[in-house]
Amino acid sequence: MAKNNVLSKERTSIQGDIIDVMIYLPDNTGHQVHIQDGKTTTTTKFFETMVAALDLPAEPAQKCFALWLKSPLLDVQLRPHHVPFRMVRQWGLLIDKFSAADDVVKMKDEPALVFKRNAFLTKEEEAKIHDKKILDILLMEAKSNIQNGIYPCDREDVEQLGILLCVMNKHQCRGKDVKTEQKSFRNTIQGVIPEHMVRHRKTIFRRQKSFEDHVYHSFRHISNKEEVENAQLEFMKICWQLPYYGSVMFEGEVENKNNKTLASWFLSSSTMQVRVAINTTGIWIINSEKKHVLLGLTYGEFNWEVATKQPDEDDENAGDDRESIPSLFIEFDEDKTTKLLQIISKQASMMNSMIETCTAAALQAQHLRKSPLKSPDEVKSEDSPHKEMSFLSSSRVRPLFDRQSSVTHGRPGKLSCLTVQEQADHHQDSKTKSSVTDESELQNHLSRIQHARNFFRRSTKSNKTLTSEEERDELL
Repeated sequence: MAKNNVLSKERTSIQGDIIDVMIYLPDNTGHQVHIQDGKTTTTTKFFETMVAALDLPAEPAQKCFALWLKSPLLDVQLRPHHVPFRMVRQWGLLIDKFSAADDVVKMKDEPALVFKRNAFLTKEEEAKIHDKKILDILLMEAKSNIQNGIYPCDREDVEQLGILLCVMNKHQCRGKDVKTEQKSFRNTIQGVIPEHMVRHRKTIFRRQKSFEDHVYHSFRHISNKEEVENAQLEFMKICWQLPYYGSVMFEGEVENKNNKTLASWFLSSSTMQVRVAINTTGIWIINSEKKHVLLGLTYGEFNWEVATKQPDEDDENAGDDRESIPSLFIEFDEDKTTKLLQIISKQASMMNSMIETCTAAALQAQHLRKSPLKSPDEVKSEDSPHKEMSFLSSSRVRPLFDRQSSVTHGRPGKLSCLTVQEQADHHQDSKTKSSVTDESELQNHLSRIQHARNFFRRSTKSNKTLTSEEERDELL
């Protein structure tokens, strides 16, 4: 399978009123579909045509999947009312607005239509799906995200996933001789093992076994000793335990923690590139280079706000474009203190829309669960903290609390955060020390202080939103 780091160009050819469109699956395989009046047809028709081409059951497919415009620089889930042809024509404007790449890279960026998981499908809803064709596509996407390092994974989990993948393709991983079998095995597992785990480690005396070799011997042992009843389901259970599974990924950067070590003296940049993963459960900040979680928060554990700094003409940093890039601010509690994290990203408004939409959906679901038609025992059972992971019961899924050095564990100590108290003290000191003579300047100064103290108007604990549903649709 070709490495899915650059998606192929969407291919369209107009024959009268019919447009031939290539729609891709998560593994980069394409399906050509014919769309009548494609220039004005909405996403709904494109989606229904693809569902029919894949021979999927209509109702669960509509819940599980969506059409996306996807490129190396930007992912956008299309809404039913969007017109894909127009969205492609406007792609350059979207890239300029939401990507921090340089102009040369932007000019080469082209989107593809991709049929993939609906960002607003919860894990609990997905666990109720039993159709094999639908699960095959979900598995295909999860496998691709793990292989490309989008979903950070522990070596033990990747080993289990590799074994299960070979069990699912057992007829391909068995050969007439060991050499043929090993070749078939490697071709099978290359779609799930991340590149940084494939590297061979060498010692002075001999080369150590590669990760692939280790998985191969484990597969031989497992397949000879036991039978896996449903390898496809077991594979998905391991993926479902990843807290950021099903997230929309956004690009951003945060400030490095100044730990005053010798290594920090040689850092070329004070910022760290991160992926911001947002799903129906919460938000996770992931180190793009090292592929591990820096911070993970579920809804109800943080407040947030979006801000755009507009540099003044007299500001010494007025010429710095980075100063005008929007930021997503996350306020959370840690070690009995309130911390403030700034994520600098041109996609901050998209993150905000995703959080608002997921929060509103979660609160609506909570309201339905607490309906007066249900007994108190039913409500208590549904609100149980163990409910979310109850469908993961499997001997192959390692409990999260067993992960001592897991990549899924947060590392907030590596982030440069400001405590809210420090922020308030800073503004108070500025007010005391400043010599303000003009009354209008004094009012502006007091307004800025008041804004800083009441900065977080939005909380994931309430349904108060500041963006209309129509505006959120345009950003998602």
